[in-house]
Amino acid sequence: MSQKHATTLIKSLCAGGALRQARAVFDEMRARDVVAWTAMLSGYASNGCHGDALDLFRSMLAAGVGPNEFTLSSVLTACRGGTFAAGGCDPSSLHAVAVRWGVNRMPYVVNALIDAYASRREGVADARTLFDALGSGRTDASWTSMIAGYARWRQEHLGLQLFQTMIQVGVELSPFTCSIALHACVSIANLCIGQQLHLLSVKKALSANLAVANALIHLYCNCAHLVDARRLFDEIPEKNVVTWNTLIAGYSQCNPLRALQLFPDMNLQPNCFTLTSITSSCAGLAALRLGKQVHGAFLRRNYGEDRQLSNAFVDMYSKCGSIADAKRMFNRMGCKDKLSWTAMIAGYGMNGYGNEAIQLFSSMIHAGVRPDHVVFLALISACSHAGLVDEGWNFFRSMTTEYKMQPKKEVYGCVINLLARAGRLREAFDLINRMPFAPDESIWGALLGACKMHKNVELGRLIARRIIEVNPDGAKTYILLANIYAAGNKWGEYAVTRRLLRGIGSRKEAGMSWIDVNDKMYSFNTADSSSCQVSLADEVLQILARHMHGAGADFSQDFSELNDQFVLGRSLVGAKHMHK
Repeated sequence: MSQKHATTLIKSLCAGGALRQARAVFDEMRARDVVAWTAMLSGYASNGCHGDALDLFRSMLAAGVGPNEFTLSSVLTACRGGTFAAGGCDPSSLHAVAVRWGVNRMPYVVNALIDAYASRREGVADARTLFDALGSGRTDASWTSMIAGYARWRQEHLGLQLFQTMIQVGVELSPFTCSIALHACVSIANLCIGQQLHLLSVKKALSANLAVANALIHLYCNCAHLVDARRLFDEIPEKNVVTWNTLIAGYSQCNPLRALQLFPDMNLQPNCFTLTSITSSCAGLAALRLGKQVHGAFLRRNYGEDRQLSNAFVDMYSKCGSIADAKRMFNRMGCKDKLSWTAMIAGYGMNGYGNEAIQLFSSMIHAGVRPDHVVFLALISACSHAGLVDEGWNFFRSMTTEYKMQPKKEVYGCVINLLARAGRLREAFDLINRMPFAPDESIWGALLGACKMHKNVELGRLIARRIIEVNPDGAKTYILLANIYAAGNKWGEYAVTRRLLRGIGSRKEAGMSWIDVNDKMYSFNTADSSSCQVSLADEVLQILARHMHGAGADFSQDFSELNDQFVLGRSLVGAKHMHK
């Protein structure tokens, strides 16, 4: 077989994924020119066999065959795959090879170098240097590689600035570049620029491209504009799995009931990401039966062990109160990551198993997993729910003394809640004053709620003033303060506070609850009379009230406070936790 025919056969076999057969043909060639080497090397690189591509490139150099621009661009494509770091080769060494053989200024090589440098955090600056040196020689690939590099390494603002420059100099916008810019907007939740890109994509007739449409849906979901996301979703004639997953995931974050309603309409085979979003929706709704059905579907489809989905099952079972199922799922996981341990610790905590959470934390440390802020947040919260005040406080102190971590505001808020629940109000107040950042309304609010619980009028008045300074129109603060005055028999102050509450005219959004009946979710609001079953439910409540009266139950609770709970928009959580 001639060298030309052998090279053509190698290209054909590589294109079909038959790399072993292609390598056999390559090894049987008596004489190989640079085209033959490049064909085999490009086949490895395009099929993801980056290590094999590197080995072959070294053999090529050892054989004295000089690479051309196509050889270098293929090797650099493999370099971008990340495999070369283990072999001691990086973009800079390949850059040196390109300079040595005089192909460093070839467009293919320069674009591949920019892409390879930008694929590494430490190489972004070098990529920009090459990009700037191109001047008027920049191509679409140059712009796209540089913008993608910025977006990949959390420099989205620089990427979007470069994208704006690209549009201003008249570079033709491609669907791939547009989708990258949209994903950068998603990462920084910049709806304004995202909407401008949406208009630009419509103007350039790119909005019909599926990758661009999916990126737009992702943007609107991430910015909680679900109506816009659903409108775009409905306008797509041929949806793929990414389209469905994007909207289902968006619903699962903001409106889990809608996610469960959308899922049955999916006319494609769901994947693990789909089931993860649905499982998260079941967790948010405490829909245990539906969650078990999703788990069954996962087992029947034989997806193997998907760690992200397994973590979602642990979280779902925990939030549904089925801690035994959560523990069983956790123990069956062959490979646990930090999220796995965190989900189980949090599950123990939210179900009142504080000691078990502490024991599991110790097991996590012995397994060599280093805790982060989220782990400590779950652990201290577990101590708070179980009344393990001293243990929670010691874990908080260990963050700085043992693990050299500066606690974040969320951890401080959890510790303040821990102390306040236990009646250690002065310690909680002092901790707020010692925080390295200014307390917000939520932190003060946790302490104010504890002042109501423990009837500490003076400290409650002081804290309420702090909150009103931050948010003078917040109805919740006035309501809690009024209840504190009522609990301390300060009826004059109570009346004044109630008048102030009426004066601000603030109304809280009504709370929403939900219930699972025959595998269907029903939602309702406080004082909701839209359902035909409301009158029947009222009759049942009256029967229960009469039974309680007959049993001698005490109904001396202050009903004005109960009314305040409705004003605060608290949900009727009994239905949500019916499975416990």
